[in-house]
Order: sequence, then C-alpha cells, then structure tokens
Amino acid sequence: MTPPCPIERHLSQPVPDWAPLVQAASPLLFALARRHDVRDPEEFAFQVLRRALAERRCWSRSGLPGRVWLCGLALQAARPASPSHLSGTAAS
Repeated sequence: MTPPCPIERHLSQPVPDWAPLVQAASPLLFALARRHDVRDPEEFAFQVLRRALAERRCWSRSGLPGRVWLCGLALQAARPASPSHLSGTAAS
C-alpha cells in the first residue's frame, strides 16, 4: 500500500502542525497562485491552508485525495482574484 501524501498525513492528524503542512503544500499553492495571477501568493496560501485545517473533516468525508481536495479549495479562493473566469462565451 502506498503511504499517504504529506498533505494527507498532516490533514489527518488530530492536531495538525502548521510548519510541515506549509512545507508540504506551499509548492502547489504558490504554483496555483501564479497560474491565477493572485496578487499576494503568501496570503493566498495562508488563507487556503487555514480553511483546509478548519474544514479537514470535510476532506476525510469527501473520499478525494488530499492534494485534489486542497486544489479545489485553492481554486475556489483564486476564482474571485482572477478576472479570467469571467471571459469566454458565458460572459458575453
């Protein structure tokens, strides 16, 4: 059996430790921040991780891999910061 990814390991702890979670998730969150032209990537990462810790019981019930679930939270957070979601045929 494959060991859980570091993000899952930290989300599943009864009292998660911020430092290792930040270290495990930062590359992903900063890449998403760049992709969505987020103005303050550090604040973005902090807000996503804060929400992830607050809602980690939702992750365990979702059945999703931790990384996928975290990406979903990050994309929800990035959407208001990115005007590109308004472009396209739906906005016309």
